[in-house]
Amino acid sequence: MTASGHHPPHAPATKAPTDAEPPTDVPKLPVKRPTITGPVEKMMRVRLLRDRPDGLLGVRTGVMDTGHWVLDMDGRPTGAAAAVILDNTLSSALRTSVDGLNWVVTTELHLNFMRPLPADGTVLEAWTRALVGDEAGGMATGTLQGPDGTEYVQGTGWFQRAEGNTSEGLDRFEALAKQPLGEEEGASLGALLAAGPATPALPGGRPDFAQSFVPGLEFARKDLLRNSEGALHGGALMMMAALTAQQAMPDRTGYDLQSLRATYLRPAFGEIATRTHVRYAGSSLRVVDVELFSAEPGSTGKAFVQATAIFRQAR
Repeated sequence: MTASGHHPPHAPATKAPTDAEPPTDVPKLPVKRPTITGPVEKMMRVRLLRDRPDGLLGVRTGVMDTGHWVLDMDGRPTGAAAAVILDNTLSSALRTSVDGLNWVVTTELHLNFMRPLPADGTVLEAWTRALVGDEAGGMATGTLQGPDGTEYVQGTGWFQRAEGNTSEGLDRFEALAKQPLGEEEGASLGALLAAGPATPALPGGRPDFAQSFVPGLEFARKDLLRNSEGALHGGALMMMAALTAQQAMPDRTGYDLQSLRATYLRPAFGEIATRTHVRYAGSSLRVVDVELFSAEPGSTGKAFVQATAIFRQAR
């Protein structure tokens, strides 16, 4: 265009791109397979996306509504509720970046919590990008942020290649996700995870130091927490670990979750038992180890998940 804003003679007219007609010079993400969402995503109000890359921010791979489902067992908003959307979107970022890597399993997930999640209906966005990847798996990072760019949770995940599900299995899984939430509609995080029983919060109490693990929260069998492969969703297991670590501290209402790191050792099924070990209980910092294992009859007690939660004084 000339300085006057008119097209020069013989120049073809151009048309500004609209939302319905994206610019042709922006690369589109390759579609490896349909994005699969199930009951866990529905309970946590997570929707997965396939947007275009945006520099170092990566790709907006999902959004999450906030509300009472992000409240912990003491009625406080917890960043641990971001585990489902970040587990999903980090793996999506990796799969999209590696040709032929259609299915993965989470081997490690590390979340850092900058501030508690809002519970007022704010829609949060997950921006994720792959850091390294090949045909065997890889690593991705990202953040969960508000519409104004405020970052609430930063996450990093490691993933390994896995065998895919059958089309029949996916059809059954997606059909289950289309069912109404029912009693889960008004449930907070503990109820969604079938956790119980909770211990009373004692503001003046201090955690007991133990030389070994002691029994923690239990989680009843809940098939709605399964992923498309039939095992319990990695994000749900991480939220279980977070609530269990909190419950190990009688004065937990004075502390916020600072970080949570989970290692996934084997697939988890059925009723879940936990054990906790308070490693450190200072006035400004707490460290709690958690193991999740099967509570089904005849189980060996081998851990499905090992996690470490670090807490700081509540802001």
